[in-house]
Amino acid sequence: MRRVPIFMLAAVLASVIPAAAEEREYIYGAELMSPRERDAYRQGLQSASGEESKGQYRQRHRDRLQKRAQQRGVQLDEKGIVRRERSGQ
Repeated sequence: MRRVPIFMLAAVLASVIPAAAEEREYIYGAELMSPRERDAYRQGLQSASGEESKGQYRQRHRDRLQKRAQQRGVQLDEKGIVRRERSGQ
């Protein structure tokens, strides 16, 4: 069995891992959504034609999730991550 030098293996992994990470988009308010809702969001975004339609879709989603956060008594930061207020501060 032939051994592969570690630096070659590291180079291959370094070229693959960033590519996979770049394909993933964070969904605004994902913590407040079910897996089914996240899948539906991705499908809706994918089916939107053109950048303007995608932007409108994202804005409607953002508005819905901000309302949901308010109903649940939490806030979403500018990236859509849930920020709970700390008690005693």
